[in-house]
Amino acid sequence: MRKSVIAICTTIILAFNASAQEISDPGVLGAGIQATSLNYGISARYNLTEVHGLQAVIGSVNYGFGGSVSAFSFTGRYLYSFSGGNSSNLRPYAVGQLGFWTVKYKDNFWGTNVNESDSSIAYGVGAGIEYAFDGLEQLGFNIEAGYGGGSFGDGLSYSGVFFGGGVHYYFDL
Repeated sequence: MRKSVIAICTTIILAFNASAQEISDPGVLGAGIQATSLNYGISARYNLTEVHGLQAVIGSVNYGFGGSVSAFSFTGRYLYSFSGGNSSNLRPYAVGQLGFWTVKYKDNFWGTNVNESDSSIAYGVGAGIEYAFDGLEQLGFNIEAGYGGGSFGDGLSYSGVFFGGGVHYYFDL
């Protein structure tokens, strides 16, 4: 949690010191948050060109339950942007993602408290739309849907449709 607050504050400081850019401009960095059922957390999106982009999402959470369950995820994403027509405020895109998840928990089996950890490689493909309102071209709001899954290797696997969204502020480095 403390690291997330530091990262968000650093992003805000950098955003005020850099010039704002439109969401589809090449060579700009978008900093913000992203959440789907497959990944969640602070996010950085970089437009390599008007068509190709990269995104990294880092998330960590403690689920409570007496402090016994926590999770960490890192997801890398490739974004392929389609032409939004005459509007530079609208950017439809396709996404492919690959991530690493780990879950830590205490297993209370037959009166013993054993710390356990499981890890998974996650994958996904999908599509989304990013939009910036007139007058706020540097602030992008996105929604997306797709299909993804993974396996923890001990017989526990997951797959299905995912939905999500995010908000990113774009600035030129």
